[in-house]
Amino acid sequence: MVNNQISCKQIIVNDLLINYYYFLPKKKSNSKTVVFLHGWGVDSQLWFKIAPTLIKKNYSLYFIDLPGFGQSQIPPESFNLDQYKDIVLKLIERLSLKNVEVVGHSFGGSVAIKLALNDPHPLEKLVLVNAAGVRHPSISKKFKAVLAKIIRPLFFPSFMQPVRAKLYQLIGSEYLNNPSMSKVFTQVVSENLMPLLSKINIPTLIISGDSDKVTPVAHAQEMNKKIKGSKLVILSSGHFGFLDQSDEFVKVLTKFI
Repeated sequence: MVNNQISCKQIIVNDLLINYYYFLPKKKSNSKTVVFLHGWGVDSQLWFKIAPTLIKKNYSLYFIDLPGFGQSQIPPESFNLDQYKDIVLKLIERLSLKNVEVVGHSFGGSVAIKLALNDPHPLEKLVLVNAAGVRHPSISKKFKAVLAKIIRPLFFPSFMQPVRAKLYQLIGSEYLNNPSMSKVFTQVVSENLMPLLSKINIPTLIISGDSDKVTPVAHAQEMNKKIKGSKLVILSSGHFGFLDQSDEFVKVLTKFI
C-alpha cells in the first residue's frame, strides 16, 4: 500500500516491467475508470495530490509509471510514442478496464493522443493537460532548461518537500543524462502530432495554464481548433495546474467526467 487508499503493483507488458498505482472503490457499479499518464521527468505519484478528492467521487483510479520513469523499467533506445501507447493499451487490456477516461499531462498527453487514435481504441473520453504535441525544431534543446525552471516552484509547498531531492535528480540527471532515455526523448519530441488531431472523435477536454512556458496556451488553442467539439479551459497556473490550482483543476476535471 502506498497509503491507506492507493495500492501499488507491477506487471510485465511487452517485455518491460511496468509499475502502476491504483484505487478501486468498494462499490464498482457505474464507476468511472480514470487512467493518469504523467509528464517527462517525473512519475505518476505527482498525481497523488488530487487523488483524495477523486477517491471520494467513487472513481476507479490508475496511475501508470511510463517506461523509464518511476519504478518502471527503462525501455530500449529506439522507443517512441507509438510504443508508449502500446504499453498503456496492453495494460488497459490486461487489467480488463472498461469505461476508460485517460488524463495525460505534457508528454503523457502525447501518449494519450496516440491512444485516442488507436483503432480500436478503449477510451470514452480524453483529457489533455498542458499536453505536448505541437512541435518546433528547437524544442528538444530548450525543454530541459525550461522544464527545470517550471518545476522548481513545486518545491516550495510543504507537501512537496519529501520528493524535492528526487525530482531534482530526475530532471537534472537521471533521465536526460541516461543515454537510452536521452535517445528516447529525442524521438518523442521530434514527432509533430498536429496533423493527427483532427482524427480524434471522442469527447475531449483540453486544460492549459496561462503562464505555462513549456506547452503554452497557444499550443492548447491550436489543439482546440483541430479536435472537433473539444473544450478548452485555461487555468491561472503554469505547467502543473493540477498542483498549483488543484481545487479548480479537480472541479473542471470531474465536471467533464
